[in-house]
Amino acid sequence: MTITQIKQQVKNPDRVSIFVDGKYSFSLTLDQLLSEKLKKDIEIDEARLKALKKLSEEGKLRARTLEWVLRRPHSTKELRDYLFKKQVEKDLREDIITDMVDKKYINDQEFARWFADNRMRKNKSTREISAELTSKGISKEIASDILQSDEALSEVDRLKALVEKLKNRSRYQEQEKLIAYLQRKGFKYSDIKDVLREYE
Repeated sequence: MTITQIKQQVKNPDRVSIFVDGKYSFSLTLDQLLSEKLKKDIEIDEARLKALKKLSEEGKLRARTLEWVLRRPHSTKELRDYLFKKQVEKDLREDIITDMVDKKYINDQEFARWFADNRMRKNKSTREISAELTSKGISKEIASDILQSDEALSEVDRLKALVEKLKNRSRYQEQEKLIAYLQRKGFKYSDIKDVLREYE
């Protein structure tokens, strides 16, 4: 079998289409093309063709994964779960994760900071945010550092903002119902009573 044409793709200039014996066979990134030292008129056997097609699929997977990763910050666990759902083999899965972490596309510390800040703006309690971070695979140490940092919006400030938002809603006119709701959200009873006392 002979590579008869190597053609740069129009929609994706970073990839090239490889034609074998006059027919399209697979595509590679420019980096893969160079590393494999492929060029027109090279002879390849069935085993090499199979390996190149596997490399092609791996390249497409890495590109799709990077696109997914760059949509918003993600934790390492989220990336691992994403690749697991895509039924990626374990060795390749771990290789991609290591690559993404090394290139700083994945950073649990930065993800935790972004996630916690987002939840704080929604007036979530520290306990609730901590539980959500744990479910995202963030260690208790990182979660604790983020939630206790100087930049973190205080628990009481978030509680006040939430009470302000809820106090005029008909379903929370009874103080007991409001207190019960805020406790379910993870706020301390003593903090709730202190804040409500201010409104009284």
